[in-house]
Amino acid sequence: MDSSNPKFLEVTSAVDNFDNQGDLIRSLKREIKTLKSKVITQDIRIFEMQALLQSGKGLSNIMNLSQLLDTFMAVIRERYDVVNSSVLLREDFENGEKEFFQVKRYCSLDDHYIDMVGRREPLFLFRIEKNNGLLWQLIQQGSVFSVRDLQKEPRFVTAWEKLNLDILRSDFWCPLIKSGEVIGILTLGERRDGTQVTESEYAFVQELASIAATVIDSTLKYEKNQRILNNIQILYDVHQELSTINDFKDLCKETIRNAVRAVKAQKGNLMLLNRTSGKLELVVAWGYIDESVLDGLNSGKIETKAFEIGEGIAGTAALQRKPIVVNNRDNIPQMGSFETYCISSIPVINGGQLEGVMNFTNKVHLEKDGSAVLDTLGRFTREDVSLLQGIADQSAVSLHKSRLYSASITDRLTGLHNSRYFEDTYYEFAAKAAVENKPLTLAVLDIDHFKNFNDRYGHKAGDYILKSVASMFIEVKRPFKRDNSYRYGGEEFCMVMPETTAEEAFEIFEEYRKRLDKTEFEYEGQKLKVTVSIGLAQMGLHSSDARVLFNLADDALYECKRNGRNRVQLAKMEVAGENSSPMGSDEATGSEKKVG
Repeated sequence: MDSSNPKFLEVTSAVDNFDNQGDLIRSLKREIKTLKSKVITQDIRIFEMQALLQSGKGLSNIMNLSQLLDTFMAVIRERYDVVNSSVLLREDFENGEKEFFQVKRYCSLDDHYIDMVGRREPLFLFRIEKNNGLLWQLIQQGSVFSVRDLQKEPRFVTAWEKLNLDILRSDFWCPLIKSGEVIGILTLGERRDGTQVTESEYAFVQELASIAATVIDSTLKYEKNQRILNNIQILYDVHQELSTINDFKDLCKETIRNAVRAVKAQKGNLMLLNRTSGKLELVVAWGYIDESVLDGLNSGKIETKAFEIGEGIAGTAALQRKPIVVNNRDNIPQMGSFETYCISSIPVINGGQLEGVMNFTNKVHLEKDGSAVLDTLGRFTREDVSLLQGIADQSAVSLHKSRLYSASITDRLTGLHNSRYFEDTYYEFAAKAAVENKPLTLAVLDIDHFKNFNDRYGHKAGDYILKSVASMFIEVKRPFKRDNSYRYGGEEFCMVMPETTAEEAFEIFEEYRKRLDKTEFEYEGQKLKVTVSIGLAQMGLHSSDARVLFNLADDALYECKRNGRNRVQLAKMEVAGENSSPMGSDEATGSEKKVG
């Protein structure tokens, strides 16, 4: 067709217009697609902002750390459908070149793992070195970062192997930063479909983590303030309780018992400085462990090591005059049958002078029924140390004064309270028992034929026997009971046992009598044996008058002597003016009890 033909020109023009319109349509379609993409992106962004706003409101209303972390993790898991996750928070344990992070909450992770030396451990502490390594640098920057490559191999091989971080099964980490400080780490694994969260999706995690970090920090501070207030109350209560105790041994017991309870330690002990030997010697122990072990430690049946100043953790605390805390089990010498996860030694100092050291090991969880369960993850914090120092400072003055007072009321030969102290305390105990309507039993003991023993073996041998019998007599005292033992006369001892019936006291002293009867004491190559006679009388049962009660117990003692000695005898009871037959035991009858 001729190009000059009008028809041709008309057709050509129409085609050109059609092409132009097509270009325009395609252009419009591209613009629409771009706008649609922007709208979708904006909608997603608006939704995420709304979600962040609502999440922020929800998180800010929670003041319980456990609930807060559960909610935080639930939002993240729902958003990304990841299989596993965990939140690690920095622990305020000790200064140094490492930051301690403990798994506080986790999802779809094993609660135990096998460590590098083959031990089965619960999800535990991670001690991340504060060095110039890439891992710590990335954590400090606060941005989300992947910890596995596309082949799902760890990017930080050395740290992963050294710290056993593979147990977290994480794909990326999100540091929790507040005021430039790393307070924790959120770890997330792969999605349920096996894919990894992409970098383009990190922004939401980053922003939600920023909100969560602020709320977590506030909650931690709130809980810390609550603990500080509680610790102040504890210190006040301890001060009030210790100020009412004069007996040195009781003061030591109450000091260590209050301290163990205050920091939820598994066990603790108080070692005092022997100014003659210059060594630290265990005086008393308490804790959530077997009572027979505690009895053995407190009675001296279980021999304990005395520490030189500067020896071991306790000796180092004494030497440096400052608390020593070891929270890494691998740095603690493991001795005995109890595994030690952490230990804290607090020096007790009065007026610049060392009195002793308090030692605490391990932490426990207290159940609702009051029972204690070993907390293998628990460690001693700075707050614990501060509280223990407060208790040590309060007890130092009391212990010093009590030590001086104890010397004035103690019989030097036997270590028992003297007769003057018996006169001061016996009537107080009796009066309190009468007011509270609680039982109290008085025991009066005499070494059989002691004058003949002195005449035969000499007074030095007699002194040795007095000390030996008194040592076994002290062991009768029950841990954390207010039993008081006295040397009343030459070879006569007494014990006041509050909240104890004559029936209970009989069993205790019958066991003591049998044990003494079987014991041979060796002195300068001679084997020596003695027996004792013991009279018992119970307040309220035998008499409500303390003076009469003493006479009745003394009469029961002489009844023993008239019946052949080496016996435990209850005082006679007066019922409607008639005497009943006493309960008694001797070599022939053993522990048989006769009740009229």
